[in-house]
Amino acid sequence: MTLKDERQTDAWEQWQWLWNAIFYASVLASFIVAWLGDDPPGARWRMGLLTAALLLWHAVGMRLAHRGLTTWEERPGARLAVMVGDVALWFLLVTLSPAYYIALFGLFLMAFRHLPMRYALIACGLLVAATVVEQLAGAPLALTDPVIWLFLLMVMVSIVLGFWISAIIAQSAQRRALLEQLQATQAELAEARRHEGILEERQRLAREIHDTLAQGFTSIVMHLEAAEQALGSDPAALHRHLDRARSTARASLAQARRVIHDLRPELLERQSLPEALDRTAARWQEDNQIYITATTTGTPIVLAPEIEVTLLRATQEALANIARHARASTVQVTLSYMADLVMLDIQDDGVGLEGAQPAPLSGGFGLHAMRERVAACSGTLTLESEPGDGMTVVIAIPLNAADEPPAHAPPAA
Repeated sequence: MTLKDERQTDAWEQWQWLWNAIFYASVLASFIVAWLGDDPPGARWRMGLLTAALLLWHAVGMRLAHRGLTTWEERPGARLAVMVGDVALWFLLVTLSPAYYIALFGLFLMAFRHLPMRYALIACGLLVAATVVEQLAGAPLALTDPVIWLFLLMVMVSIVLGFWISAIIAQSAQRRALLEQLQATQAELAEARRHEGILEERQRLAREIHDTLAQGFTSIVMHLEAAEQALGSDPAALHRHLDRARSTARASLAQARRVIHDLRPELLERQSLPEALDRTAARWQEDNQIYITATTTGTPIVLAPEIEVTLLRATQEALANIARHARASTVQVTLSYMADLVMLDIQDDGVGLEGAQPAPLSGGFGLHAMRERVAACSGTLTLESEPGDGMTVVIAIPLNAADEPPAHAPPAA
C-alpha cells in the first residue's frame, strides 16, 4: 500500500500536483533559456538529453521509491538516492549552462517534499556543495555580483518553503494517525455493542426457556413420578396425572415452537410486512372464528428489519391476547405509512382493558417486552380503552428514509 492508498488523503498530497509542477516547470524553464542561448548545437543537444534523463530519473525513481510505503519515515534511503541522482545530473547540466540555476528552486522543494527533515537537509547540503564546486570551477566568487545574491535569495526561499512543506506533512501524518485511532475506537465500540446485544439475546432466551420449557418439563416429571406411584393402586389418579403430563407436554411443545418462531419470522422472509400482516390475520380468523380485517394505508415502503419484526410480533401478541381475554367479535388491524412515521393500530370491540381477566398483554411477549422492542426502534406504544368499548393498541415508530435498507427480494415461487 502506497501513501496515496491511505484511507485518508493527507493535505500535502492534495497539493502534490503543485510541487511536481514547480519542479518540472523550473527544469523546463532552465532548458528553454539554455536552448535560446548562444551555445553550439552539439552542446544544446547534450543539454536536451541530460534534461530528459533528469526528468525521467526523477519521475520513475520517485515512483519506485514510494511504492509500498506505509509511513513517511519508512525507507528514506531510496528517495535520498533518487535525490542524489538528481543533484548529479543537475551538476552536469549547470556546467553546460548557468541557466540551470533556475532548476535549483524546484530541486530544493523536491528535497523537502520527498524526504524527512534530516534527509532533506542532507540533500540540500549536497545541492549547496555542488553549487559551490561549480562556482569555484569558473570565475572567482564576488559578493558584489548580483547573481550571487539572487542565488542566495532563491535558496533561502526554497528552504523556507521546504520547512513549510515538512510541517504540513508532519501535521497531516498526525491527523491521519488520529483519524485511524478514532476509526479503530469506533470499530471496537461497534463490536462491544454487538457483543452486548448477543449477551442480551442469550439472557432473553434463557429467561424464556426457564419460564416456559424448564417449568413445563419439571411439571411433566412430577406428574410422571406421581403416575408411577399410582400405578396398580389408583387407576383414576394414574390417568389424571398422565393426562396432565400429556397436556403440559403439548403446551411446552407449543411454547418451544413459539420461541423458535420469535427467533426467525418466516412470514417476513418471503413477503412484505403488509402481506405478512394479511396472512397473520387470515390464520388468526381461521383459528379463532373471529372476524378480522387488515388494512394498509399510505404508500408501503421497506422498513428496517427490526422495525418490521417488532410490528409483526406486536400484532401476533395483541391478537393472541384478544383471543384469550377480550371476548371480541370483530378486530381491525391498520398499518399506516406516513411521511415521517409508520403506525400500527389493533382495535377490538371486546370488554376493554378493565373488563379483561387476566389483563391483556400479560404473558408471552407481554406489554413490557413489547414496549422495550418498540422503544428500541425509537417508537411509542399506547393503549386506548373504555370499559365495555374494546381496546386499541397504537404503535408509532419514526422513519428515517436515509437509512432505509434495500428492498425485499421477490417472493419465492
